[in-house]
Amino acid sequence: MCCGGSHVGRALSLALAQKGIFVTVVDFSEERGKEVSSLAEKENAKFHPKLEFPTAMFIRCDVSNTRELNATFKKHLETYGGLDICINSAGIGNPVPFHKDQTDGSGSGSWRQTINVNLNAVIDCTRLAVTLFSSLAINLLSSHLYVSCLLEVLVI
Repeated sequence: MCCGGSHVGRALSLALAQKGIFVTVVDFSEERGKEVSSLAEKENAKFHPKLEFPTAMFIRCDVSNTRELNATFKKHLETYGGLDICINSAGIGNPVPFHKDQTDGSGSGSWRQTINVNLNAVIDCTRLAVTLFSSLAINLLSSHLYVSCLLEVLVI
């Protein structure tokens, strides 16, 4: 699963598909997400010409919305039966510098929405993936996982 249908997310989705890996493209933009999903499916067709399920799919999701994020994971699992890779590459930028943003932080394009997408959604998505990996007995890091050390790796 790759969160983000443009820039890094697009590049990673297509690179994975070129290796025959099934890809779920997660993005807020249907246009971008469907385009990347279609390109990934064409790449995957070289490896999997006769499958009865899609080798790539797009799921529209506002990653800052935990209900949508949970539904996205559920749909991915229903389609592919598991999760091997989770890439948190969704991100937005705020055109207004933080110290000049006079809003209360609500609404799109605000500093709070930037934090919700670029930080909180990364944490939420990672928690869902780690929970799933744990249920499959996949040891990711060690027996202890601390948020402070995880954030340094995830946000870079």
